[in-house]
Amino acid sequence: MNCLDYRRLLLAGEGESREMQAHRAQCSACAQLAREHEQFEAGLRQGLEVPVPPAFEAALSDGMRSRRRRFLAAAAVALVAAGGGSFLALRRNDPLALACIQFVMMEEAKSIMMGAMPREEARAALAGTLPLESIERVGQVRHVGPCPFNGQTAYHVVLAVPQGKVTLLVMPDSGLASRQTASYEGLHAAVISLGRGSVGIVGAEGRVVESVAGALRART
Repeated sequence: MNCLDYRRLLLAGEGESREMQAHRAQCSACAQLAREHEQFEAGLRQGLEVPVPPAFEAALSDGMRSRRRRFLAAAAVALVAAGGGSFLALRRNDPLALACIQFVMMEEAKSIMMGAMPREEARAALAGTLPLESIERVGQVRHVGPCPFNGQTAYHVVLAVPQGKVTLLVMPDSGLASRQTASYEGLHAAVISLGRGSVGIVGAEGRVVESVAGALRART
């Protein structure tokens, strides 16, 4: 196993295999990356473990069940109408969506290590494309930072949702003629257009990527 394979598997979140453990034991760079990744995941778990008042939890559960029924009904209609096209579309490898996956595999850890933007600065940077408040209604924002991507400055967002972690790449200056999708090395991506610019969503589960893409589109 080489360093690229180790990094890809580690960031996919599938746990360490014996082969990965053997590589980490003899590679100081990957051992350091593993420690930083574990610290990040521990912080993510801690941030999600927030006690919820019983009354609020009951009301939230009722609302989520209602929204879930509506979502499943709409998804069933869409799948019948499109022949399952929304999930099957992830089998294509459109270039921009594939570039989003490559960013997660190759650059995400480095981007996180560079540090996050102050909240007010992040809010101002995202306001014209995908407001921070809209993202926070979908999940818990764990990181926002600028990054070079596809020849421009994009904004790297790590978002915790109930099903796990997804990465957003908000591209204020990248318009999109049509939706793009890709699936590569256990990661899935969708790139959707916004009122201004576009956003790429990357995750380990195609259905989660689709769900987040739909939620973000509905809030712009």
